[in-house]
Amino acid sequence: MGMDAKSHEIIEIGLLSFSFSTDDGIIEVIDTYNELNDPHKLSPEEITKITGITNEDVKGKVIDWDKVHGMLKQSHLIICHNSRFDRNFLELQTPEPVGKLVEKRPFGCTLQDIDWRSRGYESSKLEYLNFKLGFFYEGHRAIVDCWATLNLLLQEGGAFEELKSNVKTKETLLCAENAAFDKKDLLKLRNYRWSDGTGSLPKCWWSIIPNDQLSHEKAWLDEQIYCRTGASDSLRQMEITAFKRYSFRTEQV
Repeated sequence: MGMDAKSHEIIEIGLLSFSFSTDDGIIEVIDTYNELNDPHKLSPEEITKITGITNEDVKGKVIDWDKVHGMLKQSHLIICHNSRFDRNFLELQTPEPVGKLVEKRPFGCTLQDIDWRSRGYESSKLEYLNFKLGFFYEGHRAIVDCWATLNLLLQEGGAFEELKSNVKTKETLLCAENAAFDKKDLLKLRNYRWSDGTGSLPKCWWSIIPNDQLSHEKAWLDEQIYCRTGASDSLRQMEITAFKRYSFRTEQV
């Protein structure tokens, strides 16, 4: 009933499973499931404005987590439009068997794993993309958003192939520890983010780097940040694949 996966409960879930193959692409829809869930506390007004779901709507509703577990168990890839949001709720705010299963599944994201701007779109919002493709719908309800996400993969040529290709990429979370204070602006321009050490990361500047750029990135750190060849060899790092990507677990070393 909120936006924080660590403290807010799920008030609605929507799943749509489909089959696909390398040769034929998306073949058919296999199953769908949609249900509301009563958190037994009042939802903030802002959540009602976003979702259209009222406290009366969810009263007495219960998600069938066995059904959810069964559908997810059959999946080879989980796709969301903003997987960073959905994955963390599925890992943190579901019964343990569901959360543990989700941890073992690769995720793709139609928001991040498809370069919509290079395809000529001014925004990557789900409703906007469907509008530009000639489709109109009432947004922000779970199962409707599932259908809208599938529609992107069906209607935008090559989008599904691009997503699957990006799912296979490997990245590395790199922690630039003990960088001099006067290097902070260089690191910011390089899209590094600061960790104050109170969370799962050490006190450092950190970034997630595609593996095919990692050696180049370390050479840049040696030259521009540490001013010493080989200094980056001892930095803490962790490889990220689709099995951890978009999860809060990626920000741990």
